Amino acid sequence: MNTLCRKHCIYKYISLVNIGHVSRLRRIKTNVNEKFIDPRLQAKETLFEQLHLSTFDTMSYAHAVMQSVQENGYDVESEDENFQQLLRDFEVTSNLVSLVDTPLQNLHQTTSVIISENKQANASIAQLCAAATNTLNHWRILCEIPEDLRDNEEVTGQLKANYFQHKKAWESMI
Repeated sequence: MNTLCRKHCIYKYISLVNIGHVSRLRRIKTNVNEKFIDPRLQAKETLFEQLHLSTFDTMSYAHAVMQSVQENGYDVESEDENFQQLLRDFEVTSNLVSLVDTPLQNLHQTTSVIISENKQANASIAQLCAAATNTLNHWRILCEIPEDLRDNEEVTGQLKANYFQHKKAWESMI
């Protein structure tokens, strides 16, 4: 794949992969119009991919917790591996992002208190961790995009929409 095509694929990855069209992404890579894409985005391709895949993992853990609740008719145990993974994901993701003076700082602090107090059902805490982790991952991606490209709708439009969707879910759970 030549450099121009590869750069365009990264561009499409940022705008498409965050809406869950991984299989569609593969088709687009083979039918790409060659177009210059900022090399700063290309340099971060691996990080963007890791954060995106982390979002899918987080959703699968949350789904497994909720499925267990539906099947069994009661809350998951604190030792449930999916519940524990969501707690770890929230903790690790929280440690990887600086939230000082950001719109997420208060949400994060409130979430940490809710988790530490342990007064809610584990399934509710699992959903809270999933929404928080996914929001934080989208925030991390947005922060990695050079400032001069953040207002470019083609580069960040879908990413911002997903970020705000996860953030809204997170806020509604608090």
